[in-house]
Amino acid sequence: MNSMLQEILQESRDRKWVQYGVVETIRKVDVKGKQEELVVIGYQGESVYARKEDFVERNISSLNGFVSTTIPFIVKEIKDGIVSVSRIEALEKVAKQFVDSAKIGDKVKGTVTGVNENGLVFVEVQGYPCIVPPEEWDFKRVQNLRELLQLGTVVEANIISIDKLEKPEEKVDYRIRLSRKAVLQDEIDTVWVNIEDHFRVGDYVSFKVTGQAKGFNSYYCEFPKGVSLIGNLTTNLRNKHNDYLPPGTLCKGTIKFLDKNKKRGKVTIQQVEANYANLLNQRSFGMF
Repeated sequence: MNSMLQEILQESRDRKWVQYGVVETIRKVDVKGKQEELVVIGYQGESVYARKEDFVERNISSLNGFVSTTIPFIVKEIKDGIVSVSRIEALEKVAKQFVDSAKIGDKVKGTVTGVNENGLVFVEVQGYPCIVPPEEWDFKRVQNLRELLQLGTVVEANIISIDKLEKPEEKVDYRIRLSRKAVLQDEIDTVWVNIEDHFRVGDYVSFKVTGQAKGFNSYYCEFPKGVSLIGNLTTNLRNKHNDYLPPGTLCKGTIKFLDKNKKRGKVTIQQVEANYANLLNQRSFGMF
């Protein structure tokens, strides 16, 4: 490590200044015969190191979600050119700065650092640990989100609540909840404002059935860009499939109606994707 950078880090240690670095990797090391995880953090072309107990307090099985994320740290010790740092100590200062500036409704960008068994998503925003409740991840509950969502994924979300904690966690006094669903809704609303740039009456398009809607022969149909229209089967397809299309069925059809002000429309379902059609036919003959 060059002398100038070492002087900066020494002053940072003495004054307890918060620095920021990018997590490069999680390394397994042997300490007195015991395996420990060491977080390697890139800082101005050099590496500094944090032990797991100096990095995170919440119970987490893997730190891999932090790789490539920007995190705050405070220098603890410099010895023989090795710089030991603490994210936990830095969180106390970062928390105050973030909470003082954060407002409900703000759109923020963060990195997924974990998902628990109930679908609660942990997101690091500007070094601050936030959460996305499972019902705020998408419009419909995603099963097995823990298996499907890759750690390190960058997401945009809106702040929906900032609550004071009675028992602070990870040196933070506030629980900040985010909604990815709110950002998705904003994007869909923007598409509807300019719907003619994406879809027009008469277009023959592909889409996916996501469920049955109210009324006879009515289905929710999901289009690209998050647009959802009500679909109706043609008479021939209704007879062929016994008036039933399961969620996930891939279809094609013609848009018959669009109302950009009320954000609604209709599509006539004229073709059911072959693989699904075969399954549906088997079902109608009592094979399921």
